[in-house]
Amino acid sequence: MLREFTLCAALMLAAASSAGAVESTADIPIEKRLENDMIAMPNMAEALAKNLGQLHYMRRLCFGQSDQTWRNQARAMMDIEAPQDRERRAKLIKAFNDGFYDQQARFNQCGEAVSVEAAAIAENGRHLASMLGDPYRE
Repeated sequence: MLREFTLCAALMLAAASSAGAVESTADIPIEKRLENDMIAMPNMAEALAKNLGQLHYMRRLCFGQSDQTWRNQARAMMDIEAPQDRERRAKLIKAFNDGFYDQQARFNQCGEAVSVEAAAIAENGRHLASMLGDPYRE
């Protein structure tokens, strides 16, 4: 199970890396929002699910409704995190949906602000996946 979990975390890292990291020069308080999410959501798997939901909305906004890249990544993570636990899976799905709707409330068209936000969220996801994949983390 640990091997599958580490593999999933590595998959999330690779997917987040493909989004690229862009330094934000805009006055978007994304760092503060990410920090608040981490404080409010101590479970890192839920934080990653929320992160993937945010990315899913923004990717669909920019690449079309049929793009399921981040939803598929979230489904793979949930299959490993909660293969038989319906309650746990429901929490992960809720976190994913919360992330999706948070971004939907913020953006209604693709543009530079979406790109900057997606890059910051992808970087946060990279950190979460790295922490989740660390077998020595308590």
